[in-house]
Amino acid sequence: MTEYVDPNADRVGQIEQAGVEFLPEQARDSRPRNLAAVFIGGNLTWTVVVFGWLAISFGLDFADAASAIVVGALAGAVLVAPLAVVGPRTGTNMTVASGAWFGIRGRFIGSALALAFALAYGAVTVWTSGDALVAAAHRLLETPENDGVRALAYALVAAAMVTVALFGHGTIVAVQQVVVPVVGVLMLVGLVAFAGRFAPSATFGPYRLGGHWQTWMLSAVLAAGGPLSYAPVVGDYSRRISARRHRGRTIVAAFGIALFVGQLPALLGAYIATGFTTRTGSFLHDVVAAAPAWYLLPILVISLAGGLGQGVMNIYASGLDLEGLLPRLRRVQTTTISATVSIVLLYVGVFVVNAADAVTAMTVVLNAVAAPWIVVLVGGVLRQRGDGFDTVDLQAFAQGRRGGRYWFTRGWNVPATAAWAAGSIFGILTVDTTLYTGPLAGIAGGIDVSTLGSALVTAVIYPIALRLSGAPRRAAARHEETAALTAPTE
Repeated sequence: MTEYVDPNADRVGQIEQAGVEFLPEQARDSRPRNLAAVFIGGNLTWTVVVFGWLAISFGLDFADAASAIVVGALAGAVLVAPLAVVGPRTGTNMTVASGAWFGIRGRFIGSALALAFALAYGAVTVWTSGDALVAAAHRLLETPENDGVRALAYALVAAAMVTVALFGHGTIVAVQQVVVPVVGVLMLVGLVAFAGRFAPSATFGPYRLGGHWQTWMLSAVLAAGGPLSYAPVVGDYSRRISARRHRGRTIVAAFGIALFVGQLPALLGAYIATGFTTRTGSFLHDVVAAAPAWYLLPILVISLAGGLGQGVMNIYASGLDLEGLLPRLRRVQTTTISATVSIVLLYVGVFVVNAADAVTAMTVVLNAVAAPWIVVLVGGVLRQRGDGFDTVDLQAFAQGRRGGRYWFTRGWNVPATAAWAAGSIFGILTVDTTLYTGPLAGIAGGIDVSTLGSALVTAVIYPIALRLSGAPRRAAARHEETAALTAPTE
């Protein structure tokens, strides 16, 4: 097992040396409030705000958009919050820890999901922040507003994000502790800036999916996508919290509240979008055009600071998960590789396909395959009952070992993998977006049930598969054996 190199390497301004290897107790100097700061600050960005605009652009009025956002965000936060305790109990990130339920090789499912979310949302963050910078600079300084300038703005934003992400956890936490009060206040000021244009009954036209509830459900699914996207990465930050010094309930509460509060900026997007008199199809361009002159500087600050807050989370997460797949490389190397891929995805999404459609389709499809994975992990956490983790066997892949507690069947836990696969297949078959429509998309009268359905299918199949495999009996036998070995002798 790779030993922790330097406890001070997690300090602000120093490059973090630790990757996804087990972190001992002396390296866990973070707190639940730091976890909350990271996941609130990482969402105070145009990337989240734009989802409110999408709800209005789908044909909903403000009240419907707001209810869809709140319900979706709450549902996602409640489902994901219990996973916050996994990092402190295992001392590693979420995807490596998922091997406890999916197997040493089965954890590659989580790594793939984490990489997909991190790369995609990293690209979206650069897109939204870059567009806001270009539009605001054009209005303030009369600089050109064309593809070349946008490409340059994207490169500058991406460079700042990658730089902070390379420094690692300590620097990211410090950045978020500044982002939360600064950007949070500026977003609240935005309510005043656009108050004169707010039109709660305004809509963009016919419902995107042909009916009210179908469109409302799509917006709720998009809102749930934020919390769901953080399930594979919460361990990046919670692993540095001591399970000895901080109660599990406190950690879960801090994470759950942060996930919900972090999605509320989408309400600002819906609020602003109702007052658009001209609609170019670019949310940030329309925001800048509609904003009073005095709010242009806050828009620039939100674009830079808010974009940095979320972008570094995604880039840092992608680097850790790629290191989990390529253990011979160090975190700095894998972060550089994954950041390059994310930037390429950005340019393809903006200059090759419609960015708004791409964001919608990406979110819905990823939700459909992530929700089943989360259900398996949450079920595992709730069933564990103090059985504990074998932190040595969780690192078997990095050490090139076979066998151990989590080897299961050739490295795969068949019940968990089968339940995830069944839920994911159902989800993909029922997805309904403008870029992709599954063959079973009309199964609920046009209402998108891909995320909810995939989660429910997995929740039903997983316990049945476990019973058929005899896993509960083996776990009970292990627990009794451990209790016998540790019982006091007379």
